[in-house]
Amino acid sequence: MERRRSLQYKTELEHTLHEHDINVCSIQETHLQPAKSFKVRGYQSFRCDREGRKKGGILKSVRNNINAVQTKTHMDDSEFQVLSLRKNDFNLKLVNPYSPNDKALSLDSIPTEDSNFIVVGDFNSHSQSWGYDHMDRRGEEVEEWQDDNKLNLINQPEDLATFYSRRWHTTSTPDLAFCTGDIHGHIKREVCDQLGGSDHRPVLIIMNQSTSSSSSIHRWNYMKADWTLYKRLSDDLCKEIKVDGRDINKVVKDLNACILNAAQKAIQRGARKDYKPYWSEELEDLQTKLTEARVEAESNPSQESNLSLQRAKAKFLRHKLEAQRKSWRNKTASLNLERDGQKLWRLTKQLNDDEVQARGSVTLEENGELLTGKQAANIFASNYKDVSDIHVSRERQRELRTKGQENR
Repeated sequence: MERRRSLQYKTELEHTLHEHDINVCSIQETHLQPAKSFKVRGYQSFRCDREGRKKGGILKSVRNNINAVQTKTHMDDSEFQVLSLRKNDFNLKLVNPYSPNDKALSLDSIPTEDSNFIVVGDFNSHSQSWGYDHMDRRGEEVEEWQDDNKLNLINQPEDLATFYSRRWHTTSTPDLAFCTGDIHGHIKREVCDQLGGSDHRPVLIIMNQSTSSSSSIHRWNYMKADWTLYKRLSDDLCKEIKVDGRDINKVVKDLNACILNAAQKAIQRGARKDYKPYWSEELEDLQTKLTEARVEAESNPSQESNLSLQRAKAKFLRHKLEAQRKSWRNKTASLNLERDGQKLWRLTKQLNDDEVQARGSVTLEENGELLTGKQAANIFASNYKDVSDIHVSRERQRELRTKGQENR
């Protein structure tokens, strides 16, 4: 998925990501600064902020179950970031560029690949190939770069325009997507409905490959747990564990299995794929009317249709803000400062956009190949061995090896 300037519509962005099971989200013009946090539940973020100025900045959000490494960034005139992605046995190189119309494209700086390679971003260029009625200098430059690197344009001339200009009441397509020929037949591009009143529509790049999204993660619902049943089951199951004369690791494994077995029977589990605590039927209706107003303004450009669009947008945003404030008041009113101290602390950190330590697998790139798990661990161990000055005698090695064998 490719999206521009959507951080002010973070809730709608999260809804779209979960609704469409998006694996990777590319954003241009984030307007983020290093001190500003940005997190999406279930995704890891790779940011390139435009320091020293409010505009610019790019970001990619990648689903947690995909191994990802940011391998290169470029933040001069144009901006781009390069990510290596891997899921199962499928590898993909993905570039996210943003080129303001008053800056050089810097296309020669983008590292390209011969296979499994996609570029999605904002080029601010005109060509008949992607729906304009003329070609400008930047369009010529983009097409030459495309030909030189043997890339295929995923856009179609008849695709819906992605940008609506409130000033000129016109539509255009600054957002382009390119890929290598080996995956071109497995990809299609789809322009979606407006997102929360943004001038730019979201664009879906759908790839028929093994990187399709996984099911939602199920979580324990401790509020609905039957703790009396859990205590009885865990006591009964743990009494059956044999301890004497057994390897401690096997005892711990059996203990964990018993606790998990009791929990599965006494504690409900579930997953809220797309949870918006303040959302209502009224907001859903206002969003639908906003979408219809956007379609009318694009189909029949006029001062009247543009004003109707802006009124629909203002009404939607006003009611959304009121619903968020009401949800916040209800949330804080139910907190008990003595009993819910940890919950209050966590909520305060979220409101202040404090970073929460991310957990994920270690991923490395070596010679163009993405390494994870044992492969990455072995690389770390090898590098550590090369720089370590710790000497372990052969006697000590034999002693440790003997202890290891005794504990099996």
